[in-house]
This record gives sequence, C-alpha cells and structure tokens, in this order.
Amino acid sequence: MVTDKGRMFESNEFVTWINELGCNLHYITPEMHQANGQAERYMRTVLNMLRIQTNHKNLQWSETLWKLQLVLNITRQKTTRVSPLNLLIGTESTTPAIRALVRDVAIEGSAPNREALREITRSRTRELLRSNQTKQDVQVNQRRCIPRQYNVNDLVFVIKYSQSSGKLDSGMRGPYKVVEVLPSGRYTLRLLGGNYGKITQAAAQFMVPWRGEWTPETCAAFFESK
Repeated sequence: MVTDKGRMFESNEFVTWINELGCNLHYITPEMHQANGQAERYMRTVLNMLRIQTNHKNLQWSETLWKLQLVLNITRQKTTRVSPLNLLIGTESTTPAIRALVRDVAIEGSAPNREALREITRSRTRELLRSNQTKQDVQVNQRRCIPRQYNVNDLVFVIKYSQSSGKLDSGMRGPYKVVEVLPSGRYTLRLLGGNYGKITQAAAQFMVPWRGEWTPETCAAFFESK
C-alpha cells in the first residue's frame, strides 16, 4: 500500500493492521508525484470537482462522488479521444445500460463486433498515451537540471507550498537536519524547531541550504571584517 505521511497512516493501530494482512506499507515523498503522472493529474481533477460540490453546493463529498465518477467515465478525454467507459465496454453509454454492459464484458464472444471495435480503440489509445507521455517528458526535461546534493548533518529549509497559509507565506518550513540520504535524490530530515525531532522526507529540488540565523554576534563579525 502506497500512502502519504498522514498521521492516520503512521499510527500504530493502522501499521499493525496492515502488517497483519501481510501487506507492505510505503510512504511517498511529500510534493513529489508517483511514477504515473497521468493518474496523479486525473486525481487532481477529481479533487477540484469535489471542492466545487462541497464548498459551493454544501454537499458531502461521500454523497456526490458517484456522480462525479459517472461524469468522468462518460466524458471524452482530450488525449485518448474517447471516454473511459468506451475503453472498458466498447461503447458510449450511460445508466441504466452501464451495469448490463459491464456484466457482458466478462462473457466471451457476447458481442464480437463491439469487442473488436473496443480492442482497436484500446490499441489506438495506447499509442496516443505513449505519444503524449513522450511530449510531456520533453517539455518538462527542457527546464530540468541536476538537483543539488546534500550530506548527512546538512541544515536545510524545505519548500512546502501545500502548507502555505496565505499569499505572503513563503511556503518554507524548517530548519531541518539531514539524517539519511535516500535513493533518487530523496532525504530523511529531522525538524530542529517547533515539534523538535519530527521526521519527514523531502526531494532535493524542494530543499534549500540553511546557513544559520542572522544574530547580532554574526552581524558584528561581518562588519568588523570589513
């Protein structure tokens, strides 16, 4: 199971329950997408739709989720040029026919023509997704550079835009001390102030070196050197 580092996922009860089920628990690095960026983008669309329903229409997200799922399933996507429902059952349809058609998918040879068209559509969709992925990679990599490397005991601030409290909030949190170097430019950090000792993870591109506070003593030493 892959989750963020929310407290509910780090609690002893939850971790014990996951272990008893024979599952492994993996935490993602904050602010960093998983391998499937297209799925992450899709989830962002779902969250935006839920915000509209809950904030402006005063609805419970659990009560409106099925409606949003239906809308997304029958909406033709920009990249694939077909709806997700079409890729699943081979036709554009809405309720109440959806349940019957989904059930027919499990029956081999129930509708040869529809199944043939569905496989052709799926093949074309794979090519379109692969082409779109290549274009996105090229666009992103044009502005990408090798991130700075840090060592154990380095002091850093971490950029956390998701925790910003307003327009004037810089989004910087810390300072943190690097306690472990992880693969793929990730680091384990320990908070030095506030909730002292709190452990988190961050990617190098969201970390900024911290040189220490400007105190009267350090300022005096600076001007004396001049």
